[in-house]
Amino acid sequence: MHITPIKQYGKLSFVLLVVCIVNVSFSLSKSLGVDGFRLYKEADLIRTITFKGKHYIVCEVDPHQYNVELFNALPNGKGIFTFKEIAKKKQQKLIFAMNAGMYEKDLSPVGLFVTDGETRKALNVRTDASGNFYQLKPNGVLMIDTNDDPIILTTESYIKQSRKAKIATQSGPMLVINDTFNTNFQANSTNVNIRNGVGINSQHHVVFAISTDPVNFYEFAQLFKTQLNCDNALYLDGVISQYYAPELQAEPLPGVPLGTFLTVSHK
Repeated sequence: MHITPIKQYGKLSFVLLVVCIVNVSFSLSKSLGVDGFRLYKEADLIRTITFKGKHYIVCEVDPHQYNVELFNALPNGKGIFTFKEIAKKKQQKLIFAMNAGMYEKDLSPVGLFVTDGETRKALNVRTDASGNFYQLKPNGVLMIDTNDDPIILTTESYIKQSRKAKIATQSGPMLVINDTFNTNFQANSTNVNIRNGVGINSQHHVVFAISTDPVNFYEFAQLFKTQLNCDNALYLDGVISQYYAPELQAEPLPGVPLGTFLTVSHK
């Protein structure tokens, strides 16, 4: 913000000017997410990050303290959840929502989808299809088990593990695998889009991120590994990626239909 110098008009004018600047700065930091300011005033969960010149919205949560849930089909079977339906269901408890991964033309999940401990769609291990989910392997799974412990695994590793899922969503590609970048990614790639993903950091918190600038896969993986300290991170989607945070938006913004949703809410 550019501030033009003013003449001295007495102590009262000076005090009023200082008060105005503080108020404007606070309002901008809250509404626009100026770096260094937390956005979600109640829980300090949502923040903005500028990493290597690109901007991101990040939501970090401990699933032992907050509910992390998955939504797809409406309970009556007559349609699919939207941000508006989620806001109506969760009401004042909702903190953050984001699209949760790849989906088919009918808006059903492409791969594994577990909600409330119930498997709604089985693990997808196909090798004969096209798209990022299939061609930039490994793809993977975000799971929160019945002890509320989160983990992100490659699909192959998920098959071998024995923990019981409370929620699980399969997407891909994996961005970071055991502290190593997915080798399919190129630093100078011109394939840039708005992208969103999820990681597990060193505090065992779930970290959601969505870019507000177009980024390539390598840049997005770098964000999770270097800035967000995630040894494992999973790509959720791109181009259509959206989020909703009631603290930042009066109501959900209109957008393209999305198949699956991850939400964070108060218990």
